[in-house]
Amino acid sequence: MSENKTNVIDRIKAAADNGNADSQFTLAVMYDEIVEYRNKEEAFKYYTLAAKNGIAEAQYRLGDIYFFNSDFLFVDKSLEIAFYYYKIAADNGYAAAQYELGRIYDHGMNKYDYKTGKTIVIVAENKKEALKYYRLAADNGISKAQIRVMEICLDKGNFEDFEKYYALASNNEDEDIRICAHDLAIRRKRRKI
Repeated sequence: MSENKTNVIDRIKAAADNGNADSQFTLAVMYDEIVEYRNKEEAFKYYTLAAKNGIAEAQYRLGDIYFFNSDFLFVDKSLEIAFYYYKIAADNGYAAAQYELGRIYDHGMNKYDYKTGKTIVIVAENKKEALKYYRLAADNGISKAQIRVMEICLDKGNFEDFEKYYALASNNEDEDIRICAHDLAIRRKRRKI
């Protein structure tokens, strides 16, 4: 590693250790994603610090760590903690977390307790909250959320909102999203107003 790189990393680490949230997040991403610096324990440590200091993307990534637990095997999987971090990130305006919360409320979040043989409800299905978070995500540019809001509006006969989200989704760069939007628009035209 070059001396310049070492100096830059040392400065980022010093700022992170002095409480700079942006540096904490930068360091976490470096430890998480850059092969030559990979250290999942340090990544987790700095994601946690950055999340506590209000960095919404760090909060979202912690939600993913607790939900999926694929690369951070030293962290116990916890749907409750995952939901906690997704909710904080969503409420802090992070669009991907808003979409994730929409999905959680749309379907509910459960886990199976192997000791008792029972399903434990972590988050109950709540279609009203699902739509709220899908709308937030859709308004923040998440195309899958735009499609889901269109589906919900179509099912409820809310054609005014349907048209709003159709306008967003039909202009998307992703061809699959445009095709879904147009398919929903065709279904909409088949319904009587």
